[in-house]
Amino acid sequence: MDLESLKKHEEWNESYYFNFHDKTRDLTAFMRIGNKVNKNEKSMFFFVMSPKLVAGIKLETPCDNNPLQIGGLTYKELKNGIWELKYDGSIFDPLSKTPKEFKVNMDVKWEALNPVMDYVDCVDEKQAEMSSNVASEHYEQFGKATGKIIINAESYDIDALGERDLSRGVRAWESPKMWMWINSEFSNAEAFNITKLSVEEGDIDAGYFYLDSVNEPLIKSEIDLKYNNGLPSKFNMKLFDKKGSQYIVTAEVLRFGMIPVDEKMLLIETISKYNWENKEGYGVAEFLIPKP
Repeated sequence: MDLESLKKHEEWNESYYFNFHDKTRDLTAFMRIGNKVNKNEKSMFFFVMSPKLVAGIKLETPCDNNPLQIGGLTYKELKNGIWELKYDGSIFDPLSKTPKEFKVNMDVKWEALNPVMDYVDCVDEKQAEMSSNVASEHYEQFGKATGKIIINAESYDIDALGERDLSRGVRAWESPKMWMWINSEFSNAEAFNITKLSVEEGDIDAGYFYLDSVNEPLIKSEIDLKYNNGLPSKFNMKLFDKKGSQYIVTAEVLRFGMIPVDEKMLLIETISKYNWENKEGYGVAEFLIPKP
Protein backbone atom coordinates (compact mmCIF):
# COMPACT_ATOMS: atom_id res chain seq x y z
CA MET A 1 0.00 0.00 0.00
CA ASP A 2 1.43 3.42 -0.95
CA LEU A 3 2.02 6.19 1.60
CA GLU A 4 -0.94 8.35 0.54
CA SER A 5 -3.30 5.39 0.90
CA LEU A 6 -1.83 4.58 4.33
CA LYS A 7 -2.47 8.16 5.47
CA LYS A 8 -6.20 7.62 4.80
CA HIS A 9 -6.28 4.42 6.86
CA GLU A 10 -8.46 4.59 9.98
CA GLU A 11 -5.51 3.54 12.16
CA TRP A 12 -3.05 6.15 10.77
CA ASN A 13 -1.25 7.45 13.83
CA GLU A 14 1.27 10.09 14.84
CA SER A 15 3.03 9.15 18.07
CA TYR A 16 5.28 11.27 20.32
CA TYR A 17 7.08 9.33 23.06
CA PHE A 18 9.62 10.44 25.71
CA ASN A 19 11.36 8.74 28.60
CA PHE A 20 14.10 9.53 31.08
CA HIS A 21 15.83 7.88 34.04
CA ASP A 22 17.58 9.74 36.85
CA LYS A 23 20.25 7.29 38.06
CA THR A 24 21.03 9.22 41.26
CA ARG A 25 17.39 9.33 42.39
CA ASP A 26 16.45 6.00 40.78
CA LEU A 27 13.40 7.64 39.24
CA THR A 28 11.99 6.90 35.78
CA ALA A 29 9.26 8.58 33.76
CA PHE A 30 7.84 7.57 30.39
CA MET A 31 5.01 9.11 28.40
CA ARG A 32 3.32 9.01 25.02
CA ILE A 33 0.78 11.07 23.08
CA GLY A 34 -0.79 9.48 20.00
CA ASN A 35 -3.19 10.99 17.45
CA LYS A 36 -5.39 8.90 15.15
CA VAL A 37 -7.07 11.74 13.31
CA ASN A 38 -8.98 9.52 10.86
CA LYS A 39 -10.91 7.92 13.72
CA ASN A 40 -11.01 11.09 15.88
CA GLU A 41 -8.99 9.49 18.68
CA LYS A 42 -6.24 11.00 20.81
CA SER A 43 -4.56 8.85 23.47
CA MET A 44 -1.89 9.14 26.13
CA PHE A 45 -0.11 7.35 28.90
CA PHE A 46 2.14 8.75 31.60
CA PHE A 47 3.98 6.63 34.19
CA VAL A 48 6.47 7.22 37.00
CA MET A 49 8.56 4.43 38.51
CA SER A 50 10.82 4.41 41.57
CA PRO A 51 11.55 1.98 44.42
CA LYS A 52 8.55 3.55 46.20
CA LEU A 53 5.97 3.38 43.42
CA VAL A 54 4.96 2.23 39.96
CA ALA A 55 1.98 4.34 38.94
CA GLY A 56 0.49 5.86 35.84
CA ILE A 57 -2.53 6.85 33.83
CA LYS A 58 -3.88 5.99 30.38
CA LEU A 59 -6.76 7.76 28.66
CA GLU A 60 -8.37 8.59 25.32
CA THR A 61 -10.25 11.66 24.09
CA PRO A 62 -11.49 12.97 20.73
CA CYS A 63 -8.91 14.84 18.65
CA ASP A 64 -8.70 18.63 18.89
CA ASN A 65 -6.51 21.42 17.52
CA ASN A 66 -3.65 20.73 19.99
CA PRO A 67 -2.07 17.37 19.11
CA LEU A 68 0.62 17.75 21.80
CA GLN A 69 -1.70 18.10 24.80
CA ILE A 70 -4.08 15.65 26.44
CA GLY A 71 -5.31 15.52 30.00
CA GLY A 72 -2.55 16.93 32.18
CA LEU A 73 0.26 16.01 29.75
CA THR A 74 1.70 18.72 27.49
CA TYR A 75 4.67 18.77 25.11
CA LYS A 76 6.14 21.91 23.60
CA GLU A 77 9.04 22.04 21.17
CA LEU A 78 11.04 25.10 22.24
CA LYS A 79 13.47 24.80 19.35
CA ASN A 80 15.04 22.04 17.30
CA GLY A 81 16.04 19.23 19.69
CA ILE A 82 14.75 20.93 22.86
CA TRP A 83 11.36 20.05 24.33
CA GLU A 84 9.36 21.14 27.35
CA LEU A 85 7.52 18.24 29.02
CA LYS A 86 4.84 19.01 31.59
CA TYR A 87 2.34 16.95 33.54
CA ASP A 88 -0.12 18.15 36.17
CA GLY A 89 -2.58 15.61 37.47
CA SER A 90 -3.09 12.26 39.14
CA ILE A 91 -1.57 8.86 38.49
CA PHE A 92 -2.62 5.56 40.03
CA ASP A 93 -1.05 2.33 41.23
CA PRO A 94 -2.49 -0.25 38.79
CA LEU A 95 -1.81 -3.19 41.14
CA SER A 96 -3.51 -1.71 44.20
CA LYS A 97 -6.72 -3.51 45.19
CA THR A 98 -8.23 -0.14 46.08
CA PRO A 99 -7.46 2.98 44.01
CA LYS A 100 -4.17 4.52 45.20
CA GLU A 101 -3.73 8.04 43.86
CA PHE A 102 -0.55 10.10 43.54
CA LYS A 103 -0.64 13.81 42.68
CA VAL A 104 2.14 14.67 40.22
CA ASN A 105 3.50 17.91 38.86
CA MET A 106 6.33 17.62 36.32
CA ASP A 107 8.22 20.41 34.58
CA VAL A 108 11.20 19.06 32.61
CA LYS A 109 13.34 20.26 29.73
CA TRP A 110 14.48 17.48 27.37
CA GLU A 111 17.54 18.29 25.21
CA ALA A 112 18.91 16.10 22.39
CA LEU A 113 22.48 14.76 22.61
CA ASN A 114 22.74 13.14 19.17
CA PRO A 115 21.37 13.76 15.69
CA VAL A 116 17.96 12.31 14.88
CA MET A 117 18.23 8.71 13.69
CA ASP A 118 15.89 7.76 10.82
CA TYR A 119 15.10 4.03 10.76
CA VAL A 120 15.01 4.17 6.96
CA ASP A 121 18.83 4.10 7.17
CA CYS A 122 18.64 0.62 8.74
CA VAL A 123 16.14 -1.30 6.59
CA ASP A 124 15.69 -2.30 2.96
CA GLU A 125 12.56 -1.83 0.86
CA LYS A 126 11.10 -5.23 1.81
CA GLN A 127 11.58 -4.62 5.55
CA ALA A 128 10.00 -1.17 5.23
CA GLU A 129 6.93 -2.74 3.63
CA MET A 130 6.81 -5.44 6.32
CA SER A 131 6.71 -2.81 9.07
CA SER A 132 4.09 -0.57 7.41
CA ASN A 133 1.29 -1.77 9.71
CA VAL A 134 3.18 -0.45 12.75
CA ALA A 135 4.98 2.67 11.47
CA SER A 136 5.91 4.03 8.05
CA GLU A 137 8.21 6.68 9.53
CA HIS A 138 10.26 6.13 12.68
CA TYR A 139 12.80 8.52 14.24
CA GLU A 140 14.89 8.10 17.40
CA GLN A 141 17.07 10.39 19.51
CA PHE A 142 18.57 10.31 22.99
CA GLY A 143 19.02 13.25 25.30
CA LYS A 144 19.22 14.70 28.79
CA ALA A 145 16.30 15.78 30.96
CA THR A 146 16.53 18.39 33.68
CA GLY A 147 13.87 19.95 35.85
CA LYS A 148 11.58 18.93 38.69
CA ILE A 149 8.96 16.33 39.55
CA ILE A 150 6.73 16.69 42.61
CA ILE A 151 4.94 13.55 43.80
CA ASN A 152 2.47 14.02 46.66
CA ALA A 153 4.34 17.17 47.76
CA GLU A 154 7.74 15.39 47.71
CA SER A 155 10.02 17.22 45.29
CA TYR A 156 12.74 15.65 43.10
CA ASP A 157 15.30 17.66 41.13
CA ILE A 158 15.78 15.75 37.88
CA ASP A 159 19.11 15.27 36.11
CA ALA A 160 18.52 12.35 33.79
CA LEU A 161 19.20 10.71 30.44
CA GLY A 162 16.53 9.28 28.15
CA GLU A 163 15.11 8.67 24.69
CA ARG A 164 12.49 10.19 22.43
CA ASP A 165 10.63 8.51 19.60
CA LEU A 166 8.54 9.98 16.79
CA SER A 167 6.63 7.60 14.55
CA ARG A 168 3.99 8.05 11.87
CA GLY A 169 1.99 5.35 10.17
CA VAL A 170 -0.72 2.77 10.64
CA ARG A 171 -0.65 1.63 14.28
CA ALA A 172 -2.51 -1.66 14.47
CA TRP A 173 -1.50 -3.19 17.80
CA GLU A 174 -2.56 -6.67 16.71
CA SER A 175 -0.37 -6.59 13.57
CA PRO A 176 2.99 -7.56 15.14
CA LYS A 177 3.38 -10.92 16.84
CA MET A 178 5.75 -9.14 19.23
CA TRP A 179 8.10 -6.19 19.39
CA MET A 180 11.05 -5.23 21.51
CA TRP A 181 12.05 -1.56 21.69
CA ILE A 182 15.17 -1.13 23.82
CA ASN A 183 17.34 1.86 24.68
CA SER A 184 20.15 2.61 27.10
CA GLU A 185 22.33 5.60 27.86
CA PHE A 186 25.81 4.92 29.22
CA SER A 187 26.88 8.58 29.24
CA ASN A 188 26.17 11.85 27.44
CA ALA A 189 28.29 10.49 24.57
CA GLU A 190 27.36 6.77 24.39
CA ALA A 191 23.89 5.32 23.90
CA PHE A 192 21.93 2.89 21.76
CA ASN A 193 18.43 2.08 20.60
CA ILE A 194 17.27 -1.12 18.94
CA THR A 195 13.87 -2.29 17.75
CA LYS A 196 13.08 -5.88 16.84
CA LEU A 197 9.66 -6.13 15.22
CA SER A 198 8.27 -9.62 14.59
CA VAL A 199 5.51 -9.96 11.99
CA GLU A 200 4.17 -12.90 9.99
CA GLU A 201 6.70 -12.33 7.19
CA GLY A 202 9.71 -12.26 9.54
CA ASP A 203 11.71 -9.89 11.76
CA ILE A 204 12.72 -6.29 11.16
CA ASP A 205 15.71 -4.92 13.10
CA ALA A 206 16.62 -1.23 13.23
CA GLY A 207 18.32 1.24 15.55
CA TYR A 208 21.58 3.02 16.29
CA PHE A 209 24.65 2.86 18.50
CA TYR A 210 25.94 6.35 19.17
CA LEU A 211 29.73 6.43 19.51
CA ASP A 212 32.41 8.98 18.68
CA SER A 213 29.71 11.56 17.84
CA VAL A 214 28.21 9.29 15.14
CA ASN A 215 24.94 7.33 14.92
CA GLU A 216 26.04 3.91 13.68
CA PRO A 217 22.94 2.30 12.06
CA LEU A 218 22.06 -1.07 13.58
CA ILE A 219 20.73 -3.56 11.03
CA LYS A 220 20.54 -6.84 12.96
CA SER A 221 20.00 -7.96 16.54
CA GLU A 222 20.12 -11.28 18.34
CA ILE A 223 18.19 -11.00 21.60
CA ASP A 224 17.92 -13.84 24.11
CA LEU A 225 15.00 -12.90 26.34
CA LYS A 226 14.39 -14.65 29.67
CA TYR A 227 10.99 -14.65 31.38
CA ASN A 228 9.85 -14.84 34.97
CA ASN A 229 6.17 -15.66 35.54
CA GLY A 230 5.44 -14.86 31.90
CA LEU A 231 7.10 -11.42 31.98
CA PRO A 232 10.55 -10.32 30.69
CA SER A 233 13.26 -10.40 33.38
CA LYS A 234 16.71 -10.55 31.69
CA PHE A 235 18.03 -10.27 28.14
CA ASN A 236 21.35 -10.72 26.37
CA MET A 237 21.92 -8.95 23.07
CA LYS A 238 24.32 -9.07 20.17
CA LEU A 239 23.86 -5.99 17.96
CA PHE A 240 25.32 -5.57 14.47
CA ASP A 241 25.87 -2.27 12.65
CA LYS A 242 26.19 -1.53 8.94
CA LYS A 243 29.99 -1.50 9.12
CA GLY A 244 30.10 -5.03 10.55
CA SER A 245 30.88 -4.07 14.15
CA GLN A 246 29.27 -6.04 16.97
CA TYR A 247 28.10 -4.85 20.38
CA ILE A 248 27.52 -7.33 23.22
CA VAL A 249 25.05 -5.99 25.80
CA THR A 250 23.49 -7.70 28.81
CA ALA A 251 20.53 -6.35 30.75
CA GLU A 252 18.24 -7.05 33.68
CA VAL A 253 14.81 -5.62 34.37
CA LEU A 254 14.66 -3.57 37.57
CA ARG A 255 10.94 -2.69 37.58
CA PHE A 256 8.11 -2.38 35.10
CA GLY A 257 4.69 -1.01 34.32
CA MET A 258 2.00 -2.84 32.33
CA ILE A 259 -0.25 -1.11 29.79
CA PRO A 260 -3.06 -3.10 28.10
CA VAL A 261 -3.36 -1.87 24.51
CA ASP A 262 -6.20 -4.11 23.27
CA GLU A 263 -7.94 -7.38 24.10
CA LYS A 264 -4.94 -9.55 23.13
CA MET A 265 -1.72 -7.55 23.58
CA LEU A 266 0.09 -6.11 26.60
CA LEU A 267 2.77 -3.41 26.59
CA ILE A 268 5.46 -3.99 29.25
CA GLU A 269 7.51 -0.86 29.91
CA THR A 270 10.60 -1.55 32.03
CA ILE A 271 13.51 0.35 33.48
CA SER A 272 16.48 -1.93 32.94
CA LYS A 273 20.14 -1.93 33.89
CA TYR A 274 22.65 -2.61 31.09
CA ASN A 275 26.28 -3.65 30.80
CA TRP A 276 28.37 -3.00 27.70
CA GLU A 277 32.16 -3.32 27.80
CA ASN A 278 31.97 -3.07 31.61
CA LYS A 279 30.10 0.23 31.35
CA GLU A 280 26.85 0.57 33.27
CA GLY A 281 23.83 2.06 31.59
CA TYR A 282 20.14 2.53 32.26
CA GLY A 283 17.20 2.83 29.94
CA VAL A 284 13.70 1.73 29.07
CA ALA A 285 13.08 -1.62 27.44
CA GLU A 286 9.58 -1.97 26.01
CA PHE A 287 8.01 -5.30 25.10
CA LEU A 288 4.73 -5.80 23.25
CA ILE A 289 3.68 -9.36 24.07
CA PRO A 290 0.50 -11.46 24.00
CA LYS A 291 -1.33 -11.26 27.31
CA PRO A 292 -0.22 -14.16 29.57
